Amino acid sequence: MKFTQGPGTFTVEEMPLFEPSGRGGHAYLTVRRAGMSTPFLLGELRRRLRLNEEELGCAGMKDRDAVAVQTLSVPATARHAAEGHLAKLGVEVLSSAFHEHKLRTGKLAGNRFTVAVDLEDPSELQILQEGCRRLEAEGLPNAFGPQRFADGSGIEEGRRLFLGLRPSGPFRRARFAVSVFQARIFNELLDLRRRRGSYPWPVSGDLMKRHDSGGEFVAAEEDLPALRERVADLQVSPAGPIIGRKMARAAGEALALELEVLGAHGLDIRSLAATRAPGTRRFLRVPLGRVRLAPQEGRAVLSFFLPPGSYASVLLVELGVEVIPPPRREDRRPRSPGRR
Repeated sequence: MKFTQGPGTFTVEEMPLFEPSGRGGHAYLTVRRAGMSTPFLLGELRRRLRLNEEELGCAGMKDRDAVAVQTLSVPATARHAAEGHLAKLGVEVLSSAFHEHKLRTGKLAGNRFTVAVDLEDPSELQILQEGCRRLEAEGLPNAFGPQRFADGSGIEEGRRLFLGLRPSGPFRRARFAVSVFQARIFNELLDLRRRRGSYPWPVSGDLMKRHDSGGEFVAAEEDLPALRERVADLQVSPAGPIIGRKMARAAGEALALELEVLGAHGLDIRSLAATRAPGTRRFLRVPLGRVRLAPQEGRAVLSFFLPPGSYASVLLVELGVEVIPPPRREDRRPRSPGRR
């Protein structure tokens, strides 16, 4: 089973967290595009509209090698000009509406994915079906996908910046490098717990999170049997560290596991207190809901919903699918008419 990412095999559609009010100083443009990344698209709008970076907004970053439906926000005064430039870029504007505030990162209910997997043998369809039912029952490990670490050199740079060393480049690049390092720590902790048999189950001192409200509480030793039942019912899950100084601290066995991962990178509790990165907690797994599976000639098409920040590539790997990343190349501006 193989998945080769491209606009013909991968579609992602943002599910909005709220509807725009219909009035205000910002225009929300819901667009459909392929063959260009969100940063490229925002950069083109900023350049063509002569806006500052802070005047544009989006809820999340979408892959270049996909058909993507997402919402962008621009100043209301730039609405018509933005629609014109998007058309020149080959981007379809599906709808537009006004709102009081610009669209902020993370302000989405989640993403709906449609993925086409090539099958080498008809028996692989049953393997996929069984894997989907298992993940529906158990939840999905909430690892960061491989595209988060596309440039491996950012890991060490992120570690140095996390420790407070001055960045050598733009602030935005430095902030991204730190987030890549934080993601690596999270993935390593998740991998460690899976190897030790403490995933998705709680251990003493875990920071637990409710899936319905996001509320956090500490797992006490005497509460572990009851918590295991709630974990099995997909009501709660342990939350792993996105390391930083404001991150809620684990205790007991959970803290020992986290310190083991931190120590492998030369970090400890004092490192967390000294960094400028705020940090937070992230579910170690997420409920998946129903995965729809439609067989086609030589392939299977999967449709599923994931909460913000969760990766379709992780689901595919969990199903035993070989994920073939798209070739690395730059986004291209469309050629002007008559240009050679």
